[in-house]
Amino acid sequence: MILKKALNNNVVLAEEEDAQEVIATGNGIAFNLKPGDTIDERKITKLFVVKTQDLSAKLADLLKDVKMECIEIADEIVEYARPRLAGDISDYIYLALIDHISFAIERHERGTPIENRFLWEIKRFYREEFAIGKHALEMIRNRINITFDENEAGFIALHFVNARLDNQKLDLTLKTSKVIKDIMDIVKYHFNVEIDEDSWNYNRFVTHLKFFAQRLFAHESADPQYMNLFEDLKIKFPEEHRCVQKIGVYVNKQFEQKLTNDEMMYLMIHISRLVNRTEN
Repeated sequence: MILKKALNNNVVLAEEEDAQEVIATGNGIAFNLKPGDTIDERKITKLFVVKTQDLSAKLADLLKDVKMECIEIADEIVEYARPRLAGDISDYIYLALIDHISFAIERHERGTPIENRFLWEIKRFYREEFAIGKHALEMIRNRINITFDENEAGFIALHFVNARLDNQKLDLTLKTSKVIKDIMDIVKYHFNVEIDEDSWNYNRFVTHLKFFAQRLFAHESADPQYMNLFEDLKIKFPEEHRCVQKIGVYVNKQFEQKLTNDEMMYLMIHISRLVNRTEN
């Protein structure tokens, strides 16, 4: 591996034998080296294979000014997360986490914490990512003896949510979370009940609402299939039907769309299971 440019003493832009450009990090990796010299690969702690010039430029610009410990912490967090999350995680997660951790440390040193306004949604709707965020806080505390609260766990979780969205944007994730929370509130207030958020029915309903929200944003609707069943359910579940009508008013007001009978039927079934706590 040949040194192309030393970004600082711990971060270098290098070229492998196959001419693949990479960014390598490691304590003292660039010490006493000049462009064209061979890098001691035993000093490399992390290798970023740069697939695009855009990512190369952004990563290089970020890493030249960040502390080595932030790079190492971000790498440990990603390595912990990969086997626990289904699907691919964008390489931009390194960029996002390194930048976030570095800034979080600066804010901690200045005594200026930031409230995470979406913490409620993150904890309930992105539980796997939030669990990773909480574990990340332990990694940070063990490495640099700084204790962050759950707000930071939520911010870290959101970076993983965003990295799994396959070209979707973070604002879409946040809008989806708001729709889920609003509909869940309608159900809770209509039936005046506390919902068991650890139940299978709760998680099943949240999953349905995620797809429901995606259809709203895409201006799509469920295919009509069960008109007769819908009419039967209106009679069988009158309160659920009244609750779904309120959801319909919300959807129409917020998105200028009307619920189809099939979508109302699906919501009625989920809500009945949820409020009656029937696990089937």
